[in-house]
Amino acid sequence: MRGARSRAIVTALSAAVLISAGCSGSSSDDTAQQGAEDDFRVAVLTSGPVNDNGYNADAQRAADYIAEEHGAEVAVSESVPVPNQADVYRQFAQQGYDLVIGWGGQYSDGAVEVSAEFPDVTFLVVNSNVENGSNLGSLDHAIEDWHFMVGWLQAKLSKTGVIGWIGAQCFPATAAGQHGTEQGAEYADPDITIHSTFTGDFEDPTKARQAATAMIESGADVLSGNLNNAYPGVFDAARSAGDVLVITEWADNHEIAPDVIVSSVLKSLVRFVGEAVETVQDGTFAGEALFHPLPEDWGPILSDTELLPDELYEEALEVQAKIASGEIDVEHDETCE
Repeated sequence: MRGARSRAIVTALSAAVLISAGCSGSSSDDTAQQGAEDDFRVAVLTSGPVNDNGYNADAQRAADYIAEEHGAEVAVSESVPVPNQADVYRQFAQQGYDLVIGWGGQYSDGAVEVSAEFPDVTFLVVNSNVENGSNLGSLDHAIEDWHFMVGWLQAKLSKTGVIGWIGAQCFPATAAGQHGTEQGAEYADPDITIHSTFTGDFEDPTKARQAATAMIESGADVLSGNLNNAYPGVFDAARSAGDVLVITEWADNHEIAPDVIVSSVLKSLVRFVGEAVETVQDGTFAGEALFHPLPEDWGPILSDTELLPDELYEEALEVQAKIASGEIDVEHDETCE
């Protein structure tokens, strides 16, 4: 659904600017806002910079899509500290935004709190399961379907029979990705050994490097995970080891570290967020937690690189088709261990 206006404004706002604005309802771009009072206005909160080539970059792609396809004015507030999320949600609501999107399950609590204060503003949290039946909803994809393929490829590539998964924080979506990876690895090799850990920080490469180094020292020779700007720490650890491969996520990141990135799981929430935005605009948003399984028309989940054997890539496509058709049933497990 394309909005009536062809123009679209995408404004990058820092969390610091929003927080310093207090509760006055003012914005760092008052002129643009005053001239667009009748526009459909959307705000997006991200946990890190949108140039991370990963999760937050997907938030920017979603913002661009909403602006282009839905005629919206979109503000992106980068690197919002989790403890400040309610303040940032509240300020966007006070400034008259129609829809405020928390990009990550870690922004669920603030959405629950502030949605009760602003019943006329719609709140959406991605990679979450919060809902209130009216103005608060969420969406997630069957992340385990995508990450099943990661674990499968890790096990197929491993020469030691030991692989590693490095996450940051555990909440339902990240746990589902972790367990999906484990299921895929065990499907490929029932005897595989899997080391998993959470560093506590999506953005800290030092913590990620320390975790990756520990796993490598325990025999892991293929690593994956759920990180943002912390991923370079994993690349460094793999490169130092000399014979360790890494599978990243969200986009094909091979050129960032072509000596160690063997593939990337090609995920995106843009398609699903766009569908949710359309319901907000047409008045059918129901405040539900929506869950999207792997579509059969998704395209290849894994990126192809010169480090990935051709026959293994072709085999991966066959496994993916079995997941999409339901022949392989991947369990959705949100357990934090």
